[in-house]
Amino acid sequence: MKILLVGNGGREHALADALSRENTAVELIAAPGNPGIATLARAAAVKATELPALVALAEDEAVDLVVVGPEAPLADGLVDRLRQRGIPAFGPTAAAAEIETSKHVAKSLMTRAGVPTARAETHRLATEAHAAVRERFGAPVVIKASGLAAGKGVIVCHTLAEAHAAIDRIMGDRAFGDAGNEVLVESFMQGEELSLFALTDGTDVLTMLPAQDHKRLLDGDDGPNTGGMGAYTPVSLGTAALLDDVTERILLPTLHALRKRDTPFTGLLYAGLMLTDEGPQVVEFNCRFGDPETQAILPMLDSSLLEPMLAIARGARIGSMPALRWRDGASVTTVVAASGYPDTPRSGDVISLPDEDATRRVYHAGTTRASDGTLRTSGGRVVAVTGLGATFDEARRISREGAAAVGFDGAQFRGDIGWREAARR
Repeated sequence: MKILLVGNGGREHALADALSRENTAVELIAAPGNPGIATLARAAAVKATELPALVALAEDEAVDLVVVGPEAPLADGLVDRLRQRGIPAFGPTAAAAEIETSKHVAKSLMTRAGVPTARAETHRLATEAHAAVRERFGAPVVIKASGLAAGKGVIVCHTLAEAHAAIDRIMGDRAFGDAGNEVLVESFMQGEELSLFALTDGTDVLTMLPAQDHKRLLDGDDGPNTGGMGAYTPVSLGTAALLDDVTERILLPTLHALRKRDTPFTGLLYAGLMLTDEGPQVVEFNCRFGDPETQAILPMLDSSLLEPMLAIARGARIGSMPALRWRDGASVTTVVAASGYPDTPRSGDVISLPDEDATRRVYHAGTTRASDGTLRTSGGRVVAVTGLGATFDEARRISREGAAAVGFDGAQFRGDIGWREAARR
């Protein structure tokens, strides 16, 4: 079995780790990969944005499966191109990926399908967005860049002044580039967030363990928004009854609406949920595995990941497959970020890493191997340290201690990942 894995982040390292642990006969090729993935896969010097070269690589290597990690190549139609050449690919088409790549499309689809979500308006003119805040929404309110913004295009505003500043930042200052060509002004939802992944053939789903992400940079959910500073699973709020409810009222109706739209979704559908007093509501959908939740969830998997992924990529149904199995205990992931992250992350610092064992995994994200052989920082989120324990407290301790053992100048991490769960316990 030969698999091409597209991407170079912590999510892709976790995918490579899960696939290689499941089946040692799997030959992994990573495009482009990173120093951590390079210990598990053969690296190919092709970037995730180089679609023709990726298709040519898949054909030259005669791969059995392509797994697309990041959202950008999905948005640009990599799966479409691969399917045109008869190459099985795990991920949605560009049209189906609009469930993530256009918040306007996603919100309109949910509204028509009756999927519970916050009230919102989409505006392409800043003056109209300002008027919506002033006249119809008030504060608190959420301002979102409609397009892809690397997980940073959502601004929760507690005052009218903050809301107007957010609109100006997105649409005037172009803080997120073309992602801010239009904005959503959205009602603020009160509650706890939950991330739920579902493997899907477009009709049926296999749900994964629910996780909770931590978007703010600093302890106590303070500081600027980031791509994610850590995650943990399982979440005690994510009961079997809640997952059944989300499946019936959110996942399946959304998939039905995508089929009705003639853009059936296959791959990994990520539902970002808010658990409100009125029940779970959708904050956003993503069209791929989330980061850093993947680094927490996949080490807990005790059944095959490859089997359903391959079936979905080949166009088969997964409705008759058994539910995914999970190991006992808990998993906590702490992200170690570069100095200056998220606004101006510094690169080039030499990194030292703690050893891995049965209870600790270190996933590379923003690392590179310099010409002198040293491991150096090359991105905002540098590594993620996942702790696995028989209890939540044990997993949390292992993750936190591992993060503290990561060495490079200016390293920063949160020491309170899973603080809500700890409070509940």
